[in-house]
Amino acid sequence: MIRKICLVGVSLMLAMFPVQADDNNVLRHYSLSVGAGTTGITADLGTMVSDYLSLRGGVDYMPKLTYSTWLDMDAVNLTADVPYTFQDVPSSIREQYGIPDKVEVEGKYNSFTGHVLLDVYPAKGCGFHFTVGSYFCKGGSKLAEAYNKEEGVLKNVADYNARRGVFAIVPEKYGEVAARWGGYSVTPDDQGNVNAYIKVNNIRPYVGLGFGRAVPKSRINCQVDLGVQFWGRPAVYNGVNGEHLTAEGAKGDDGGLLKLISNLKVLPVLSIRLAGRIF
Repeated sequence: MIRKICLVGVSLMLAMFPVQADDNNVLRHYSLSVGAGTTGITADLGTMVSDYLSLRGGVDYMPKLTYSTWLDMDAVNLTADVPYTFQDVPSSIREQYGIPDKVEVEGKYNSFTGHVLLDVYPAKGCGFHFTVGSYFCKGGSKLAEAYNKEEGVLKNVADYNARRGVFAIVPEKYGEVAARWGGYSVTPDDQGNVNAYIKVNNIRPYVGLGFGRAVPKSRINCQVDLGVQFWGRPAVYNGVNGEHLTAEGAKGDDGGLLKLISNLKVLPVLSIRLAGRIF
């Protein structure tokens, strides 16, 4: 729906403003800009389509960010009215079967996207502009990932999950023990490792506003843009088996940055760039 709105908006803007400018320098002058923002390091090539429209295309690269956090290890509550809530595992069961309270995981976030953006200037010579366009990612949209730092650290949990049906001491209400990543239940594989990742849409419509012309009137100028990418509802997957995880009614406060990303349907975009006229 958002994509259709953006396409209609571009069509209306092209219809409202004449492509032919007052001078004959349109599409003859180009600029190269570099900067940084919430999408990482950005660079693009720009040109004026008319006195009221400019076109920019480029790339955005976010270097890999890693950090450590702790996730609670709890059992899925099978008797809850809403699925995927969690049940604290009694200390007696934890001690008997070597189930840890928490597991340390490493999270990483990185992104590489391209973009095509159309700037609309309300008046000739004005630096203020509205922007529509799209960011896109070719060949995959995995955005963030979390995995245990110590190899096989949850082997006792994996063994417990595989044999818990024969343990008379375990009440029926206790399901598998899993790492609690925000509201998601991530079970370890047979070797005692957990892995989960987040994916978003490959094509991400963008709307925003800013200041600064795509092609500077002088040799160089500063551009500032503020807007949002619509990347859809992030999907969380178990990296061990590719299972799409859901979290309706889930509880938990673990996960930090990765939990925040998994709940964002839009990405705020702020970028500051220096643009230089190349010819």
